[in-house]
Amino acid sequence: MITYKFNNTTGILETTFEGKITVVELIDYIESVRDDNTLPKKLKIFSDGSNGKFATKVNPKELKQFLDINKVTLKQKDYIYDAYVVSGSVEMALGMLYKNLIRIKNYKFNIFSTKEAALDWLNKF
Repeated sequence: MITYKFNNTTGILETTFEGKITVVELIDYIESVRDDNTLPKKLKIFSDGSNGKFATKVNPKELKQFLDINKVTLKQKDYIYDAYVVSGSVEMALGMLYKNLIRIKNYKFNIFSTKEAALDWLNKF
């Protein structure tokens, strides 16, 4: 399950990934963020995936699909800073692969093993 809420105090969209996450759920999440007109044009996202795992193996084609969907979202935003916390080695490897695929000038994505490191990175922007 993926849930999110915008924290007005910090100005950060806080997303939580719990349990087994499907590709469809991730796509639905990306599209719901895109369609949420209440979110700022300069968007900071903190994603806590430490208690979530992909339900099935994610292949490079699906990572590219996530990126293509994000490109549509980025057309509506000035900038997105996306900090993602993971605990599993598979999720860390997928995050690093995804990070290396990104070639979009108004999108910064980084992956972390702790919440503190992710928030420190986000607060630089």
